[in-house]
Amino acid sequence: MSRIFFIDTAIPADRKKWGKHKMHTVFDGNKVFKVGRLTELDAKEIYIDSLLPQIYEELMELIEKGVRVFLLRNTRLLKRLREENRVKKSDEVDAKLLSMIPRNHFKQLTLRELNLLRLIGEYERYVKWRKTVQQWMRICPDPFKECVRRLRSLAEHHGRKIIREIKNDESYATIYRLACDMIGVKDSVEVAILVARLPLNWKLRRLKGLLGLAPYKDNNRYNHKLREYLSRLAVNLYLNSKRFNKTELLKEVINNNKGLRTLEIKILRVLKKAWQQRRYMLAGGQ
Repeated sequence: MSRIFFIDTAIPADRKKWGKHKMHTVFDGNKVFKVGRLTELDAKEIYIDSLLPQIYEELMELIEKGVRVFLLRNTRLLKRLREENRVKKSDEVDAKLLSMIPRNHFKQLTLRELNLLRLIGEYERYVKWRKTVQQWMRICPDPFKECVRRLRSLAEHHGRKIIREIKNDESYATIYRLACDMIGVKDSVEVAILVARLPLNWKLRRLKGLLGLAPYKDNNRYNHKLREYLSRLAVNLYLNSKRFNKTELLKEVINNNKGLRTLEIKILRVLKKAWQQRRYMLAGGQ
């Protein structure tokens, strides 16, 4: 047995079907079967179609045991293979099709990367809870003041940890530093999360579509969370422009009275440029 598995991942408790549990669908090269947890597999390598927050801990446990974990870079390859083979979408079909995709279309995941994604998830949770409690405060303010203060403190603490992880990760550190310099900020958790989560290898037009900044044929790929980080960064820059170094990016937007959407697009271009500059450096450029 090769101990190499191709897996169509699933959320352990499917919220769309309350009370039911979805299982991961696994193809080992010969047969298809299901497992409740990825850690049940005696694996050497696993290839997964998607990375869900609910399975971060399972993947981290596997990597700690020496299992190599690979993530499909572009899920559109599965759709293309289904069309070419004239098969309908199903968990079993997708698990088998994963085995047909060349290995260079997968990205190996690391403990540091998964830990960073877990921190981002916890940060998002505290921010969401704080917003909810702030809404309760409008009705009855006094009992929730300390709760809001504590949630704000936890979010800020996780924000600092995210920035520290980004700075210590050679895959992201240069992009983050270049982007902050071009934007004109010292540190920013929004920049850190965008650097970690945005697929900056995409063309700019696709990135705009992902963030809802331009029409794009894959409208279902619009990521509200990433757009929220981009919008929050643009608002902070615009409202606090006197505090920040006025880079060319800020000067052009403020002096010409351009809107926040223009600033969001310019920030996105800065992130893309920072990614391109890092690639140039890795290729031997100065």
